[in-house]
Amino acid sequence: MIRWLTFLKNMTNAAGHGSFFPSRAPVATAPGGTVDPQPTADVLTRLQAEHGWFEYSHHTLPISGLTERIRILHLTDVHIRQEDEALSALCHKVSQARPDLVVITGDVVTRGWSEEAVVRFLRALPPARLGRFAIMGNWEYWSGASLDRWRPLLAAHDVVLLHEDWVDLGPIVLAGTDDHLAGQSEPEVLLSRLPRDRPAVMLTHSPAFFPSLAEPPVKLVLSGHSHGGQVRIPGLGALWAPRGTGSYLAGWFEKDGCYLFVSRGLGWSVAPLRLYCPPELAWIDLTPA
Repeated sequence: MIRWLTFLKNMTNAAGHGSFFPSRAPVATAPGGTVDPQPTADVLTRLQAEHGWFEYSHHTLPISGLTERIRILHLTDVHIRQEDEALSALCHKVSQARPDLVVITGDVVTRGWSEEAVVRFLRALPPARLGRFAIMGNWEYWSGASLDRWRPLLAAHDVVLLHEDWVDLGPIVLAGTDDHLAGQSEPEVLLSRLPRDRPAVMLTHSPAFFPSLAEPPVKLVLSGHSHGGQVRIPGLGALWAPRGTGSYLAGWFEKDGCYLFVSRGLGWSVAPLRLYCPPELAWIDLTPA
């Protein structure tokens, strides 16, 4: 009850930074199928424990021009503060994964984060043959994880920060924007620099900017930021979503043959509370079409 009251109080304070009962575009599963198991429990159990239910969702996306299967582990919105039981549980879950590629779409940290807690999370990331990459989110900027501090901290644990940049991974090109709310992103400039001979995957924190990124050669945009709404009221949907979400609250969306996947993320904002919106570690299998 205390968590719920805290959440409502803080939502009132945050009203100007988002929208209540946000509109949403039609949500679809991945073109190749989605399996998203979610535990069932009563409301009281969910209020107490759902924010710590770390489960994997599985998605398959066929892509034309792809020459081999690539399994991506997509993580986002961890919102690390200090070392605690939830972080320990997450690190244990993540460390068991065996992906080809790890991507983190921003907001690894939030206000009050400690470097020790971040290092624990980064050490838990699994090895990946195509590498491990991250982008900036709004909370990196707002909580003191500036580029000069954040880039070397990630690099020390073999995580490459993509900041308005791209990298050639062989079968795909991987690109990452700056944060659209707190940074200075220029999507049209980044898009103009991408090779056109292979499919590209774009990482961006805020999904509202998907339309400006859904241009060739980008086949997939991965995003977070919204937490899926974090609190969903049965019959009404998400209670609140932050600015930068647009109508892309969670799941899969499509524009002109380019797909967007918005993860529910792993952490929480405002209060340690989730309701009918558990955390999500996403497996995304890219397959040759």
